[in-house]
Amino acid sequence: MAIDLSDFDVEEVEGQVAHLTDELDWRDLQESQDCLITVQYNEIDLGRTPYHFNQPFEGNEANLYFQRMKEFSELTVNYIVDHSDYKAHFNRTDIRGNLKMLFDSINPNIAKANPLIFHFALDPESTVTNASRATGVRNPRVYFMIGYNGMIHILFFDPFHELNPIK
Repeated sequence: MAIDLSDFDVEEVEGQVAHLTDELDWRDLQESQDCLITVQYNEIDLGRTPYHFNQPFEGNEANLYFQRMKEFSELTVNYIVDHSDYKAHFNRTDIRGNLKMLFDSINPNIAKANPLIFHFALDPESTVTNASRATGVRNPRVYFMIGYNGMIHILFFDPFHELNPIK
């Protein structure tokens, strides 16, 4: 589903940048998942938590990040969810456990706003199942929230798969 910009005031569309504490209407979230993805960095963690983007990327992780962003920018969230296999690890993430504790450390109102959070694996071909900060074995995930009009807001870089670990 494409947005016909003739139906919108361009300034109104451009001005709709979501924040973690915003309570987005479910209709906006539903519609956004059917729009082509655009990437927004207004909520990116650059040092507030241990899952910030100022920590070192190793090996080809930076290349993989931009490959994934390019791939996603040609699709919708719903298309990716409906057409990717489990290996892509493109999943909705409940706000509980480690992720809820992280949000609460930033602002307790985030969990109350209940943003729609997803994460994806940087390397969908990775066979690592024992990621661990203690051993240095990585299996990176990137977390983002759904915003307006197809925007995904990049949030966290989780190199050791700790925020939503394999059970």
